[in-house]
Amino acid sequence: MPALVAIPALISSLIAGISSIITYLLTTFGRKLFIGAVFITVYTALLVTFVTTLNSEFTNLLTTLPNNSFSLAGLSLVPSNAITCATIVVTAKAAQMLFYFSIGILRVKLKA
Repeated sequence: MPALVAIPALISSLIAGISSIITYLLTTFGRKLFIGAVFITVYTALLVTFVTTLNSEFTNLLTTLPNNSFSLAGLSLVPSNAITCATIVVTAKAAQMLFYFSIGILRVKLKA
């Protein structure tokens, strides 16, 4: 029972710690840098979710189609490593965004 009493204090101290980290990042690196990093993180998470969903939908679709359907014939034209290729392209795009973001930060910092 004493452990249940400590949970609200633990949660509030955790929230205070996260808040102080965010405040430190905002004051040290600036608002634009923080917002850009959050954008890249969210964008990458959305792309990973999209590719995972696409992979599961293709897997479900291929197992439920009848053997003689035109849809299955059309999907047979898609290579078996299409999801891997899409993942590589998405990862490269996220890395490109991070690179351009870093170059933009360097330009701003070197002009100052």
